[in-house]
Amino acid sequence: MAIALQDGIQVWQKVAKALAGANPGVSQPFREFKTYFATQLGNPQLQFVPFTAEQIVTNGGYSPDVDASTLYAVYAKGRRTTGTTSSFFAVHAATDNSATTTTVVTSRFKAAGQVFAYLSPSGIAVETETTLSAATAVGGATESSAADAADGFILIGA
Repeated sequence: MAIALQDGIQVWQKVAKALAGANPGVSQPFREFKTYFATQLGNPQLQFVPFTAEQIVTNGGYSPDVDASTLYAVYAKGRRTTGTTSSFFAVHAATDNSATTTTVVTSRFKAAGQVFAYLSPSGIAVETETTLSAATAVGGATESSAADAADGFILIGA
């Protein structure tokens, strides 16, 4: 399946809904990012790709089948209620998470209530496919449990 782009207004409504009640330290940068996209980039079409902790802890990671794209933003909110086991959330430019050389963005989740946000105004090329994963080590082959992983979304474009 190919990337399924929508008008920016529809995508940014999904972002606002996903970030409802989020810490202003996270939601405010996304609002500013939206303004930048509208004023400086001509409000390009984007795709909102949500994910759950259960999806990203499957063997090999979760591939939403969007093919080649440009990664503009990542938001992940940790599920954990205690901070005992590290989970490394990652976005890969590949069909799975088996190679560390395909990692585009990664973040360690260990604390309760942890949130991760990544914004790239120029975007990062994802040449083949996007895969989201949560493993017990950076680039590790052992997937985390859903309780240690995160829910969230990515924003991609052409």
